[in-house]
Amino acid sequence: MSDFPQTDLSDEFSRLNADLLDQSIVKIRHCLGQINESQIWRRPEPTMNSIGHLMRHLAGNLRQWGVVPFTLATDRRDREAEFQDDQRPSGDDLLHHLKAVVGEAKEEWSHLAAGQLLRTVDIQGFDVTHMHAILHASSHFVGHTHQIISLTRLQMGPAYKFHWTPNLDRDDLPI
Repeated sequence: MSDFPQTDLSDEFSRLNADLLDQSIVKIRHCLGQINESQIWRRPEPTMNSIGHLMRHLAGNLRQWGVVPFTLATDRRDREAEFQDDQRPSGDDLLHHLKAVVGEAKEEWSHLAAGQLLRTVDIQGFDVTHMHAILHASSHFVGHTHQIISLTRLQMGPAYKFHWTPNLDRDDLPI
């Protein structure tokens, strides 16, 4: 086992979790490029969520678990509103907002010292460390990203285009 400075360890932890968010954004953008606006809000069953609902939920959860605990901001999340049908922003607006929250989380995570990862915070009534909050936020984000992929595939059927571009710069990826 090699000895890494603690700052290298905390930097690598933050970088790996931020990379999971970036990979998820690429996959979500790829899905949105294959469906129309009405498909973004289509629920496969009345009790299930649409892609649009999941994107709002991802933004709310990431802000609550991945941004607020690292700032002095007040948590103003309205979780129930994430699943309501009264407002239906466009796919572009949803993606823009989601990318902004991802940017905020990555910025907060990028300058955490190893000791800060062990700091305890209260989120939704749970006492968790910053490390736990980051792991929760990134794994939650990845999980719902795969739901978005499944919902896209369900709607597209055989017309679904798979995404596989391991060596391209993410900013250059086609939608």
